[in-house]
Amino acid sequence: MKYFFLALSVVILFAACSKTTTPASSTISILTTGKWKISNGTLMLRKPNGIDTTLNYLPWIPLCHQDDYIRFSSATTGYSYPGAILCDPSEDSTTFTWNLMSGGTTISFQGFNFSYAASYSVNQPYFFDTISKTPTLVLDTVVNVAAALATGGVVVLDSTWTLKFDTGAVSGFEIYNATLTSLTQSAFTLNYAVYTNYLDTTNHHTGPPDALPISRPDTIYFSVTYTNF
Repeated sequence: MKYFFLALSVVILFAACSKTTTPASSTISILTTGKWKISNGTLMLRKPNGIDTTLNYLPWIPLCHQDDYIRFSSATTGYSYPGAILCDPSEDSTTFTWNLMSGGTTISFQGFNFSYAASYSVNQPYFFDTISKTPTLVLDTVVNVAAALATGGVVVLDSTWTLKFDTGAVSGFEIYNATLTSLTQSAFTLNYAVYTNYLDTTNHHTGPPDALPISRPDTIYFSVTYTNF
């Protein structure tokens, strides 16, 4: 079994011009006066059939982390906090660092633990008996993601390959040169790309027909919106 990890989730800034402050200082002022929680988002990835698809980001966040939030305590330091629903009784806040660049239009994070990942694994080809029964097959579609969070994943069919999607946290994730858009006192959107690989099932295999697909380069695109609450 091969695994494909999409890095996923997180935060940050943009700049608002004014006559008395620079764009960067205005952005810092907005970010450091709020508590920010993910409210919306998408990620675009390449499925094993080679076709890009855009997914809703929220279902990939574990249920016990969907009420977590972040705070920017200074121009370089921030904290991630657990919400009322805890995954573990010992959960506590974690620290990350962040840096504004390009006049407040881009941002980078180090040690950012409020990040999540979608992952899939591709098993051996799936065979079924069409004489004795006709199973219902879902081709190249991610289904029941929310249910998968509690059951350990959902299996969907990619051509004749079983494809299992899961979610997971990414510890100490780093984001470089993310762009910040739509910044207001109440919300902002973070846009960034992650370079990774995907498993190609379009007849590109490393061995016989039943061998696992090979990995190919890919870029995953994220757009995550945070709301002040």
